[in-house]
Amino acid sequence: MKLAIEVCFVILAAAYAEGDWSENCYFGSSLCNADTGCSYGCWKNVCWSQCNGICTIADIIEQMKKKDEIHDGHDIIDKLTPDSSTCAKCAEWCYLDDGEGNYNPCNSNSDCDAVKLHQCVTHCAVI
Repeated sequence: MKLAIEVCFVILAAAYAEGDWSENCYFGSSLCNADTGCSYGCWKNVCWSQCNGICTIADIIEQMKKKDEIHDGHDIIDKLTPDSSTCAKCAEWCYLDDGEGNYNPCNSNSDCDAVKLHQCVTHCAVI
């Protein structure tokens, strides 16, 4: 019985760890979406979010080089495209869409909770 409980605990801990991407939230003074690893908040009265741009590509290629996972260009493309729902730990951000193609206004970081998963209305920029 004790072994069964320990096994369940290990499985739950592993499942939780797989879903917690908070270590990828780059901007420490903002909010962090642990499900995506994206920082987000309010800047100059507009909601913004961490996003994946050129830094992400460089980061993934570097990680793949270390693990000797690059055999041809398809390896990189496969790594980039299967899941774009998480952020790499890069200093890239964009302003968020309000759902109608406009900037989403805000007064504080918490005002952006409802739109933190919206698409970018601007390019993903490096600071």
